Amino acid sequence: MSVEVYKLFIPKDEECIAIIREIRWSDKYICPYCGSKDVVLKGKERYKPYIQRYRCNSCKRHFNDLTGTIFAKRRIPLGEMFYIIKNLKNSSINQISEELGRDYRTVHSFAKEVMKSSEKDNILKKLLETNWR
Repeated sequence: MSVEVYKLFIPKDEECIAIIREIRWSDKYICPYCGSKDVVLKGKERYKPYIQRYRCNSCKRHFNDLTGTIFAKRRIPLGEMFYIIKNLKNSSINQISEELGRDYRTVHSFAKEVMKSSEKDNILKKLLETNWR
């Protein structure tokens, strides 16, 4: 199959953020820096308007939906990261990199981080257990 066909199975970044929010903020917003629940909404990210920004009133720090997760500060799209996570058990890294049209090292680096973090990252753990899309 061509790369274009596999693109049909990659979730949109907006869908991924909705899933992350549902898992991460199920009760209330919590500051990833100090653990405070005294958090207010502070607009959206400039170039990714589907990502919500927050401000902690206790420590005065700003953060967003991805801060403190495996998805933060990555250059590959969120949908592709979800695709890698979902297919990691069933496909080789080489196959996934070909399907996405990405360099093997990019996919391998993220997959290695997923495997390393899967036990301690609650969001990642729930994503691996959940049957999304």
